[in-house]
Amino acid sequence: MRNLACSLLRVLAVALRQPDSTQVQPFRRGLTCVRSLVDFTMMAEYRSHTPETISYMEEYATQFHETTHIFLEFRISQRTQEKADELRKELRRQRAQMRERVPPFQRHRIRDDDREEANDQRMELIHSESNCNFVKMHLISHFRDHISMFGNIPMYSTEYGELAYKEQIKDGWRRSNKINAARPILSSYGRQHAIRMRILNLEFLQRA
Repeated sequence: MRNLACSLLRVLAVALRQPDSTQVQPFRRGLTCVRSLVDFTMMAEYRSHTPETISYMEEYATQFHETTHIFLEFRISQRTQEKADELRKELRRQRAQMRERVPPFQRHRIRDDDREEANDQRMELIHSESNCNFVKMHLISHFRDHISMFGNIPMYSTEYGELAYKEQIKDGWRRSNKINAARPILSSYGRQHAIRMRILNLEFLQRA
């Protein structure tokens, strides 16, 4: 994930390098949001911090939260999507009745206006009912207090636990018969650990 973060902003900058006139502002806000999160992540990995580095982290976090709205349309829930569909159908029905009273040569322009109005109402509904306030995004706001109380973040990384979980549990589960798998999992890990310790002992004896 760390290696991905180093490349993510560059990839997005290349992918969004030629926006048309309607895409300039959304692309700029999207890049600002991602850049702020990447900068915050990079600084969070520092082995030591000063009040200055912590203030930089807070600025990046604030900027990130202020620009996350650009991605709200991609966090739309099924309930909100259903509301947006119903809204679009209702607006389409009302406009169809109005167009029947409009001369044919004006209907094309009215259809374009209707499409734009429907899109505006959909985005307004999405922004009113969607948010990025989920656990992992909220935790960013606690980093300052955490660093002040406990020190740098990397020493509390969950990477080692996740790697151990894969080796100790998931690999054994795959090799088991999936029925009462606890004992086969423990047996498999015990054999792997014994083999690894024997190899280390042999290497130590050879070096000695």
